[in-house]
Amino acid sequence: MSETPTATPEQPKQGFRHVRLVVALVVASLLGTFAVYTAFADSSIPVLMVAQAQAYEGQTVRLEGKVTQSTGDAADPNGLRFTVKDYKGSETLPVIYNGAVPDAYKVGRDIVIDGTLKNGVFTAVPDTLVTKCPSKYTDKATTSDTKS
Repeated sequence: MSETPTATPEQPKQGFRHVRLVVALVVASLLGTFAVYTAFADSSIPVLMVAQAQAYEGQTVRLEGKVTQSTGDAADPNGLRFTVKDYKGSETLPVIYNGAVPDAYKVGRDIVIDGTLKNGVFTAVPDTLVTKCPSKYTDKATTSDTKS
């Protein structure tokens, strides 16, 4: 009689377990890196003053300045039209904006807005108008001097 070997279940090789673990960790780290990159990729918009905007014509930028005059309505198809002045110089830039207008928006207020400069007019991305709070941006030495 011949002996037939009994079938034993195959044991996974020890080295194969480590390879699977390494592959899973590499895939997880790549997915994590991609998630972090996509979260911060949108925040790479250059922040410019009015005087710097001309150099970025046709590109989406974030513009900072002070509102000097304002007409129209942001809900109207023609949009809210206002002029933004540079903080340091006398340069101004006309802006066309559609979308939500913050309650604090008014002439004389500092604003930040996203958009594109084309043919000397800054066309804003809808719903990106933000007003700066004057108390946060006032020099503390100046405010303490005025209270005396």
